[in-house]
Amino acid sequence: MNAKMKKAVIILAGLSAAVVLAIVIFALTFDINSYKPRIEAAASEATGLKVRINGKLKLALFPRAGLSLEDILIQDQSADVASAEKAEVEIKLLPLVRRKILVNQVGLINPRFFIIKDRRGHFNFETPEMKPAGKEFLMESFEMGKIFVKKGQVLYLDEKTGGKSEANGCDLEIKNLAVVGGEPVYAISFDGDLSCSEVKARGLKISDVRVVIKARERKFEADPVTMKIFGGDVRGRIKGVMSGESPEYMVDFAITKFRFEEVLGAFKQKKSIRGELDLNAHLAMKGKNSNEMKRTAQGEISLRGQGLLHESIDFDRVLEKYEKTQSIGLVDMGAFFIAGPFGALLAKGYDFGSLYGASLGGKSTIQTLVSEWKVKNGIAETKDVAFSTRQNRVAIKGKLDFVNEQFDDVTVAVVDEKGCARLRQKIHGSFRHPRVEKVSVLRSMAGPMLNMFDKASELFKDCEIFYAGSVKHPK
Repeated sequence: MNAKMKKAVIILAGLSAAVVLAIVIFALTFDINSYKPRIEAAASEATGLKVRINGKLKLALFPRAGLSLEDILIQDQSADVASAEKAEVEIKLLPLVRRKILVNQVGLINPRFFIIKDRRGHFNFETPEMKPAGKEFLMESFEMGKIFVKKGQVLYLDEKTGGKSEANGCDLEIKNLAVVGGEPVYAISFDGDLSCSEVKARGLKISDVRVVIKARERKFEADPVTMKIFGGDVRGRIKGVMSGESPEYMVDFAITKFRFEEVLGAFKQKKSIRGELDLNAHLAMKGKNSNEMKRTAQGEISLRGQGLLHESIDFDRVLEKYEKTQSIGLVDMGAFFIAGPFGALLAKGYDFGSLYGASLGGKSTIQTLVSEWKVKNGIAETKDVAFSTRQNRVAIKGKLDFVNEQFDDVTVAVVDEKGCARLRQKIHGSFRHPRVEKVSVLRSMAGPMLNMFDKASELFKDCEIFYAGSVKHPK
């Protein structure tokens, strides 16, 4: 190394040492806690909420320059909105010499968020600036390398409906966050990874939730979305396009090996039916709210299961004794099984008392259950919906209108080997107050002799096929 090069290295090393020494002296003499009121005021002004730092502030230089804040509380005028045990802010080092703070990373440790929607539909974290009348809330430009949350909790309350939800043990990581100034909030760009140990809402309990999401240019994709519900495993994806007049969404998901008894328990029904089911769904919809999305919903839903056990009703015995009892409803018999993903809805209001009396408390094995529906404009229509026991097949045809919340020509039937209806019953009207017609006897079930004549007559007379799906008649 020549003399000039050595001199340059010495000068560079000296300057570097001077810069480091200046930063160290600044850090040792800089009292970050004296800035607490200014930080609180700036945060309060930025959010429109009351921000308080009840603990200490600490400034660190190594291994990374950063600021930590303890015991943070955010409030609106009347209640807490959020709190955190600790916040960590990673800052750029050199701007500190000019007494400027530029943020590179923000993290929250053990935060709690309290979200309340009042009777007017307003959230407790909203401010007049966030929702100008008739206008979208527009963001200011900024970028951040990373935002993370560890062991977070979210509590939600809808004061109008009384509905409560909570998410516990949540970790969140957002990278490459970028916001373009003057654009609405959904125009942000980021890569995210969210996981929660447990989510509870409306009596449902979901565990091991994880969502990996990517957002770019008013489009987002959550893939994969995984969780556990009803004892089964969920895997799916969600795509969204936020441009145009209305947001558009596409949802694909599958639940494998979930337990029927867990579904009944979640809807406060007696756990009398046990067994595993598989559910698959593909849905597309668009709209600015749930009503619009319901009206535009399109797609398919499929439910399948084998070897299900009803522990208190023998359906074959009920059907065998039908002509003596004349008191059962086929709609009651089909409510849980053939409605598939809509079973909890159809089952509301039915107590199965007459079925229990007719079966004398026996048991049933549902050998095969298939429930396939096509959804168009919020109306679900049967494609292939039936179940079989050891001796009988029961099928359903018709539509469920979720837009107007009513049954549309829904018919439940017991079918023979050819798929012709032997017994049939229709249900009309609203989901809450349905009108159930009397059972129609189309083919005799009275006994061996009459059944023999029925079978002989089939050689000379065709019947109207009610069901021609994939569920085979029991042998």
